[in-house]
Amino acid sequence: METGRTEKVSFSHHKIHTDIIINTAPEAVWSVLTDTANYGSWAAFLVGIEGQIADGESINVAFQLDPNKEKLTRIDHTITVVDGQEFYWAERGPGGIRDNHHFRVEAAGDGKTRFVQSDEIIGGMTFLMGGRLAKLYLKGYQAFNRGLKAEAERRRNVG
Repeated sequence: METGRTEKVSFSHHKIHTDIIINTAPEAVWSVLTDTANYGSWAAFLVGIEGQIADGESINVAFQLDPNKEKLTRIDHTITVVDGQEFYWAERGPGGIRDNHHFRVEAAGDGKTRFVQSDEIIGGMTFLMGGRLAKLYLKGYQAFNRGLKAEAERRRNVG
């Protein structure tokens, strides 16, 4: 099961919410999510993270907004981590847009996991391009979520 939606909160504030059920334990999903060295083999949209997923660490995130183009957007973030449960950043990106991006892993019963990826884009150029960005991000986040699901379930079956 997979869901996704965008919400225009105001002229310069949009929310994006996605979630997916993954048929393996939360610990296994967290392991894939924090194995950033292997993002290149399965991740879409958010195609790479350099740095360690640890509270207060600085990471460099690579986004590929359009999978038909080679162009990557790189942004440095300081992350907050609740080990085994979630990580997120809330910083300014290009165009002065503030980004509140969350990745959360939750037990869903029967050895399954609910993975939630959500975001808020606020301020800066959001008034000009927020709706378009929210739709683009929604599509990209859902592709990332499906890749995470496939990789976590693949590793479960290999292990």
